[in-house]
Amino acid sequence: MTNIKDVEVIITRETAALTQQGFGLPFILATNGEKEYSEYTGIEQVAKDYPVDTAAYKIAARIFGQTPRPPMIAMAGTAYAESNPETLVTFLNELIETKNDWYYLECDQNGDNEITALSKWIDTQKKLYGVTTQNIDLLKEIESDRTFLFYHDDPESYVAEGLIARCAPEEPGSITWKFKTVNGVKAANIGISDITQLHTDNGNTYLRKFGILQTSEGKVTSGEYIDVMQSQDFLDARLTEEVSRVFFTQKKVAYENSGIALIVSAATAVLKRATEQGIVLKDDAGNGLWEIQARSRENSLPNDVANRVYDGLVILVPLAGAIHGTTLRLTMTYDEGGAAA
Repeated sequence: MTNIKDVEVIITRETAALTQQGFGLPFILATNGEKEYSEYTGIEQVAKDYPVDTAAYKIAARIFGQTPRPPMIAMAGTAYAESNPETLVTFLNELIETKNDWYYLECDQNGDNEITALSKWIDTQKKLYGVTTQNIDLLKEIESDRTFLFYHDDPESYVAEGLIARCAPEEPGSITWKFKTVNGVKAANIGISDITQLHTDNGNTYLRKFGILQTSEGKVTSGEYIDVMQSQDFLDARLTEEVSRVFFTQKKVAYENSGIALIVSAATAVLKRATEQGIVLKDDAGNGLWEIQARSRENSLPNDVANRVYDGLVILVPLAGAIHGTTLRLTMTYDEGGAAA
């Protein structure tokens, strides 16, 4: 895959409080021996390459036990000495040179050093890393837009990994990662004060509320929401693809207003789809409130025209977001409200 890019998308997230297959494909990095990259559609296939008593197999089993779940997962293995987590980073860097059509990173090593190293690596990628930890204090050490940590006292719960399976088949922007049930996982044994601190540190856990097992939050460790990061990557990928398609399919995109209109049209198609998926805020009539500002040929810089570079497109995307809580104000009174006597 070449690193030369003709289309670059620059996204600024003003929020405080790949391919389509790639957005739904989890990858498990196994560490119990060398294994070539392979894709699996069922746990029976995984068992042929990874013994059932290995953590890698158990993570795969958690994935395939979800409803819904991705139709396929990817796995690869490396021999690992636990004292050197940078070898995992080296392995991943080599892997993505040829096998990069996956979006979610999972690993059978969830020690503090391994999580820290993989979190730093994922920050250099347009991917997400989900992991379950037994160290609630680790959240204080990691601040990442692309890592989400779940605390669970059971080291074989793999709740973060199971949540990936539950949410991966959904279109980016169409769901929140909070309130989700992960099949096969019991509630974490965690007290109220620890939950409060965990959420303050932008961590997540798994609780039973009103009799329903559910994820307690849906945030990456920077405090952003997982679905916002998904949406950002979706817009980046689809805008790049659709605008590139204009260049590939036209004999020439003329540096005139008609050529600029072709680029605007491609971007418009992506934003309409993003609106349908729930990424973009809509008005009461269901229209997306996104805005495209395109500089005309007449207002373009002569140097840009000479270099055949158009840098005049600005896209404003208000996010739809999601409601994760509410306050109901109830007034009780003896007043009969004007009822007839």
